[in-house]
Amino acid sequence: MRPAENADITKKVEYNRWLVRQDNTKSANEVREAQKEGTDVIKERQRLHATQGLSRQQAAMVQMKRASEALEAHRQGNLSKGRQVYEEVSGWRVQERKEKDEYAAKGKANVKAVKDDDLTKAAVEAAAAERKARAALTRKEDEEKAKELEELKAMIASQAKEKTARVKAETADSITDEAKRLFYEQRLKKANEIKQAGEQWNKKREEERSKFQEGQVVKKTKAKTARQGAGKSREDLKTQRAAAAAKMREAKRELSDAHKQNLQIMYADRASKVKDIISAGYVQSDMSGEGAPASPTATGGKAPASPTSAGRSERATPGSAAART
Repeated sequence: MRPAENADITKKVEYNRWLVRQDNTKSANEVREAQKEGTDVIKERQRLHATQGLSRQQAAMVQMKRASEALEAHRQGNLSKGRQVYEEVSGWRVQERKEKDEYAAKGKANVKAVKDDDLTKAAVEAAAAERKARAALTRKEDEEKAKELEELKAMIASQAKEKTARVKAETADSITDEAKRLFYEQRLKKANEIKQAGEQWNKKREEERSKFQEGQVVKKTKAKTARQGAGKSREDLKTQRAAAAAKMREAKRELSDAHKQNLQIMYADRASKVKDIISAGYVQSDMSGEGAPASPTATGGKAPASPTSAGRSERATPGSAAART
């Protein structure tokens, strides 16, 4: 196998591992986002519950404050009206006292004038009749004023009774119980709505959790399949490398056998040449006889090498011969 193909397979394995890591990172981010959304929903529900409770408490406080203010205003109104009636009656009494004083002073002045003028009996009787008429008129006016005062007192008392009855009716136990019941029903309705919303949210959370678990199972299956595929790829790579190594060893063995065979052929060729040279030397010495040249040692030269020794030297150093060739 070529190194380029090995590098490609290695890159594929690393790429598959990178895909698995990316998938795991994405799954972890989705889980964190789901947890964060659930925490935000719980916090929002708690904040809404606290806000609603605070608003109801504030509304109850405002209602109680309004009731106390209305009661205080009613009491102040009664006080102001009673003060007005008292001041008006006091004014009438002062005016009555003033008129009585005026009439008494006027009577005294008349008596003095009569005494001074020494009027006749007829004049005295006329003056007395006039005084009686004025006294009757004064009594009539006093009676009318007393009647008006009684009517005014009765009207004020009836108005006070009506307001008292209205306040009692508005603050009766039945009305208060009805308001409490209505307030309780409102809170119960809100509580049921919040409970239903919580149940729906829990149901939705369970559905999301089941979907998430199913997705996790699918992702785990995919990851397992990818790991099995990666393992199979590694096994295939090992098999391919083993086959390539076997082929390489076979090629080296064939090259070695061919080299050995070439060396054997070369050795055989050289051996045949040496044998031919040796046989040619023997033939030449036989043909020369006595006229053969003198030994080189006698003339100071080197003796010729023996054909057998030359053959042994040639056979003993095949590597050097191969190197020379």
